[in-house]
Amino acid sequence: MKMDKMRMRAQSSMVLIMIILAMFAGIVIILLGLASTISNEEFTSLYANNLLLSVMRTDAGFQDARCKTVSDLVFCAYFTPEWRCGDSSLPCLETANETIARYMSVFGNETKSLKYLFTIKPAFVSRTEEGDIITLDMGDKSLKSSRDDSLKIFSYPLVVSKTVGSNQYTLKMQLIVSKR
Repeated sequence: MKMDKMRMRAQSSMVLIMIILAMFAGIVIILLGLASTISNEEFTSLYANNLLLSVMRTDAGFQDARCKTVSDLVFCAYFTPEWRCGDSSLPCLETANETIARYMSVFGNETKSLKYLFTIKPAFVSRTEEGDIITLDMGDKSLKSSRDDSLKIFSYPLVVSKTVGSNQYTLKMQLIVSKR
């Protein structure tokens, strides 16, 4: 009688272990079925969006309020390109170009195989006397003139607003990357 009880207990334990293993295997199969691998193009798009946000939110290293973050430096380069930030001997436009290039090399461990172009334009349409939209481009300008958009990855536009005095200014910033 005692042996029968022990056999029953052992069988019950074995059945319970098998049920738990089957449930665990089922959960693993369901999760693996739901998981999708990310393609190289999706990764590059995600990378471009995060890189744009990271670079624009980074401290530029100046105490001047116009040049505190990289996005502030871009505003300065767009609206007052000749302004000099702090003790810098370079105007805002050149400082912004150098700062973005430096941060692209710091943040962009993948930029060795990619070309990049930051395009900055106002949210409102601002045109030159010839009728062209006024934009500020930093990086490889050949990406702008290239007609083959299938090789380019565009980040989502980052809209940044800044109030100077009583005026509100809004710029749309976008990062375009392409394989070298």
